[in-house]
Amino acid sequence: MDSPNEWLATRMPPAPDELKAWLKVSDGGASPDGEMASLPGSLVASGLAHLDEAVAMPGRDREAAHQLLAADALITYACEAASEAVDVLGGLDEVLVRVLAGGTAG
Repeated sequence: MDSPNEWLATRMPPAPDELKAWLKVSDGGASPDGEMASLPGSLVASGLAHLDEAVAMPGRDREAAHQLLAADALITYACEAASEAVDVLGGLDEVLVRVLAGGTAG
């Protein structure tokens, strides 16, 4: 499997440069059940971390806006990665369950 950052670098069209700076995903990591996170799982976890950061900065804050845009992009990319998996429904289920749980702890 490509690392999440390698996978993101292959997306066409590429993300705008200003947004790319916010789309860094930690390679590896564990899913909530303690197993190695899948590509969609890594992307959604990073998206939820950005969402947590955005929510922690209420009001009109430029950094919060970037965090929110990054969250949206990474969760969308998680769905795209799931759609490329052998088990599409299982991948989408993983993404949606994690989003519904909310936050990085879910």
